[in-house]
Amino acid sequence: MHELALCSVEHDGHAVLSGYVRTFEDGVLWAGFEGIVRGVSEGDVYLLRVLDDARGECVYQGEVARITADTVAFVGVELLSTLQKRAVARVAVHVEVQGFARLAAVPDEHGHGPDAESAAEVAGDDAEAAGEGDEIPFVFTVLDVSAHGMRMMSQTELPVGSEVRFVFPELSAAFWLQAVVVRAQPSRSGTHYGCRFVETSTRETDELFSYVLRTQGALRRQQKLA
Repeated sequence: MHELALCSVEHDGHAVLSGYVRTFEDGVLWAGFEGIVRGVSEGDVYLLRVLDDARGECVYQGEVARITADTVAFVGVELLSTLQKRAVARVAVHVEVQGFARLAAVPDEHGHGPDAESAAEVAGDDAEAAGEGDEIPFVFTVLDVSAHGMRMMSQTELPVGSEVRFVFPELSAAFWLQAVVVRAQPSRSGTHYGCRFVETSTRETDELFSYVLRTQGALRRQQKLA
């Protein structure tokens, strides 16, 4: 169980090691680490925080029984809590992406109804050249991502309700993602948009969640080495 899942070893509320689960059977969990094991002692009890693609975050408690150069064996491992992290796990990134947007109509100046002409004026030349309901190409930067949504920045103005279609280049599998703009916040460098993924399959959600966990683990390792 949990094989190859990310695992952190914590003591007094602080992470002392970050690695992965090698094996976990009959209350014995072997954790592996990329570097030499430091910061743990045989006979002491630690918290084990495991991030599993399928089970979410699982927190265990176990006693160190054996230490090698790059592994630690914990015995008497007991489950303390679980948290399904698919909906909340999010990682900060900075990824440039090319995609397509279908602009939502915006209310007219009196707020009485949709005004497609105003949407085109807000979006710029690309939208003016496109017909109503057509997609326009645009460039944006993904600032953070989860299995269910993302925050992005773009110079293209996208009214709330606009639909975005793109391939996220960081994923191991290439497929089209679709998202809806749910909020917008202007900034000096470009408008920040909160987007919710729609019509994602189970496989696509799993790919996104796995990417979030992998990236979180890589960032933790970088921070530890810094």
